[in-house]
Amino acid sequence: MTFNKIWNTHKKHLLNFIKTKISDDFTAADILQEVGIKLHNSLNKETDIKDYKTWLFQVTRNTIADYYRKNKKETEIVLIEDEIAINTSACVCDLSGFIIQNYLPEKYSKALYLSDIEQKSQQEIAEILHLSLTATKSRIQRARKKLKELVINCIAISYNSKGQISDFNLKKDCELPQELKAEMERINFIP
Repeated sequence: MTFNKIWNTHKKHLLNFIKTKISDDFTAADILQEVGIKLHNSLNKETDIKDYKTWLFQVTRNTIADYYRKNKKETEIVLIEDEIAINTSACVCDLSGFIIQNYLPEKYSKALYLSDIEQKSQQEIAEILHLSLTATKSRIQRARKKLKELVINCIAISYNSKGQISDFNLKKDCELPQELKAEMERINFIP
């Protein structure tokens, strides 16, 4: 396939995905352009890419992570009713993926990881997991509740006078497995 055909097929979806992680339109456009350059370079090197969509989204996630590492943006965790939404920097996204894959029951972790980390549609997830769409939605919702419980039980959240999150730290009495604590220290979540 040619660069233009691949790029024109996926760039709109990539930009929408980037805008869910980056609030500044100019920065989002820069990241999109950087992903395009990486695709162009890979095609010129004749890199074997089996699934362009998957490859492009992975490169996009990595490029966003690189942007946040370079700019050290603050992270924000927002609790909304019975769900947890994570407005991410690369570190929180990396940590969320790590927690989801390693500390939620496998039945729930796969569905949540595909939904919230890989940003796949619920219909795609249903096909991958060989479930009905209703069962998939239910599984993702249960997984979010389990993740929320883990966050509530293990993270102390401080709010400012406007009710916005101002700081968060691991609770001292939280019983996390050593690997998870090590991963949280690695990304500077634990001071």
